Amino acid sequence: MASGKVFRSIAIASIFLTTLAGGLFTWPAHGLAAERWTSLDGSRTVEADFIGLWGNTVVLELPGQRRVSVDLDDLIAESRIQARRMGEQQQQQRSETIEQIQMDATEAAAPAPASLPRPADAPAYQQPSGNDALLSRLEWFDRQCAGGHFLLACYDAMPASQQSDLEQVVQKSVGKLDRATASSFLNALHSVGEMIVTRQRWLFSHPRFEAMQPDSADKFRQLLLAVGWLLREGLDPDSMKLTDLQSKPLRPWLADLDARLAPHLVALSELTRDAGAPEISYEVMEEKDGEASVQFTIGEQQQLLNFVTVDGAWVPADLLAPEVWTETVKGWNETLESMPDQSLMSGTQFAGVAQTVDPLVQPAMQAETARDFHAAMDGWFQPAQLAVELASGMMNLGFGRGRNNPYGMDGMDSYEQEMMEMEMDMQEGMEDYDSGMRRPTRPQ
Repeated sequence: MASGKVFRSIAIASIFLTTLAGGLFTWPAHGLAAERWTSLDGSRTVEADFIGLWGNTVVLELPGQRRVSVDLDDLIAESRIQARRMGEQQQQQRSETIEQIQMDATEAAAPAPASLPRPADAPAYQQPSGNDALLSRLEWFDRQCAGGHFLLACYDAMPASQQSDLEQVVQKSVGKLDRATASSFLNALHSVGEMIVTRQRWLFSHPRFEAMQPDSADKFRQLLLAVGWLLREGLDPDSMKLTDLQSKPLRPWLADLDARLAPHLVALSELTRDAGAPEISYEVMEEKDGEASVQFTIGEQQQLLNFVTVDGAWVPADLLAPEVWTETVKGWNETLESMPDQSLMSGTQFAGVAQTVDPLVQPAMQAETARDFHAAMDGWFQPAQLAVELASGMMNLGFGRGRNNPYGMDGMDSYEQEMMEMEMDMQEGMEDYDSGMRRPTRPQ
């Protein structure tokens, strides 16, 4: 780590010396009233700007920008006192400026801003008002999703009997959970978010990111930070305690998770909208005797979905109609009953996440300088490119549903095109960087 510390010291020294050369050695603030200086015998008084005091010599600037050096012993007592007072003030100002320069240099070399910029608070969640007409219920669901409250809105949209069934299934699932694997899986994802957020300045100063086109780089930075915050706060090990689900009601647990996720889901939703993701519209085509049809439209695609009421709540018939839900819950319970204890999430695909992520993330988290961090990053880029492609596909599916319709709509062509352009820019930047790294250099 010694070479990294030297690199940081050189960076700080460069900022320090540049600022000093530009300002500290040309200190006088011209335009202020000049001071009066009188010789020891009182025979001569001049008006001149105080430049500085070095030892027993005061440097003054006369009109016409002519500088003279005067021994303090050649001035009357009042002028000597004035020189010492102004010298002390100047030294204090210089010390404060130097301290500020050092603080600025330290902040510039820090892995992230001292005060991490957070997304704005999400709008407050509003519970459904009761036995609404279907259109009112869809509009309520839409507003809650726009405010980042997709999880809680989905739960509250279910009839009470189905909420109870879901809670029982969740409790049984937690009882079958391989807790060690689940914990390592969630912690690995959380560590990725922690690294993105708390090392963001180092992350985006890597030459491969800086080689991207500015517009694509900014979009990618915003997307990555939004995902980072989502993982960091949504999967916080101090809050994300799956074992609580065995003994506590499901809704308060979901409400706590929803509150942590909502601001970041709003940020992601805004990014997809700004990138051209089309809004979903819907029209209730027919509503009669507890049944209805709704036409959903996204872009040029349309889909007709049927809804029914269950205990006063409107639900999609294909998912939550009583006979469908009963069979679904029955299948879940049969699967859980056949599973050995501690076997849920015990597969290698979950354990492999931690085994893959930790060797990539931990060296970067332990880096003490940007250079060390960049060196740790060099092995990421092929996996990162695959992750971008995966994220692009997930957002093409997920945010098209989560914004207005959780029932399976696609059609985000313009957003997909934006993501493809970002990937192409990033790949071009990688190739430029690689070719620069391979370029032969003359021997020193």
